[in-house]
Order: sequence, then C-alpha cells, then structure tokens
Amino acid sequence: MLKLKKENNDGQNYILFVPEITHDDWEIINNRVLLNVKVTNPITRLAGFLSKREPIRDILFDEKCTSAWIKIDGERSIYEIARLDSQCTDDEFYDNLRRLIEFIKYISKRGWIRYKKVKKIEEIKIYDNRV
Repeated sequence: MLKLKKENNDGQNYILFVPEITHDDWEIINNRVLLNVKVTNPITRLAGFLSKREPIRDILFDEKCTSAWIKIDGERSIYEIARLDSQCTDDEFYDNLRRLIEFIKYISKRGWIRYKKVKKIEEIKIYDNRV
C-alpha cells in the first residue's frame, strides 16, 4: 500500500515529482502519440546507408501511454496524473500509479522528459482516504 507521509524529505517521494516534456518532435496520429526519434547509433546508421534506406526509430504509444504523455504539462505531479488517468479508466488507482511510474521512469531514462520540481504534499489534492 502506498503511503504519503508528511516529512521534511519530500524530495525522496517519487510520486511528488513534476515531469516536463523535453522531447519536442512528437505528434498525435489516430489519437495516439508518435515520437519521432533520431537514430544516433553509428552501426544502425551504417546499416541504413548500406541498405539505401533511412533508419527510422519512431515510437507509437498505446492509449494509456498517450493519455499519460498528454497530461504531462510541467504543473501536475506523477500522483495527480495517475489520479486523472484512474478517473478516466476502470482501473484501480494503485495499479494505474504503478504502470505510470514505470512509464515515467522509461521516458526519463530516454531523456524525453525531465523533472521540473518536487511538489509539497500540501500542494497535492488527495481524493482517497486510504492514501
């Protein structure tokens, strides 16, 4: 069970982080986000050159990832994004939060987002008494 504690080390609680999109080469196609990713790997570029085709590494998100990507605005915390997503779907909040954290970690490692700030617990609207 996930617990939000009021402590001085709010920076340690990952769900209080506020993500912001840094990857600006993306578009929405058929209600899904398509990320256009440049190929920088020299081996892949060489293989594309030898086959006389441009190597393409575009990523098409599914509905849940698209929904999360669109909600990343630099103002909402990870907790708030998960809360909004769980209101739109029939999924349990904690399952949705777990999936969102994995997605956020993945796109953060790729460098497509950055963490703008860390919100204080008092700034987050908590709608669930179990948290």
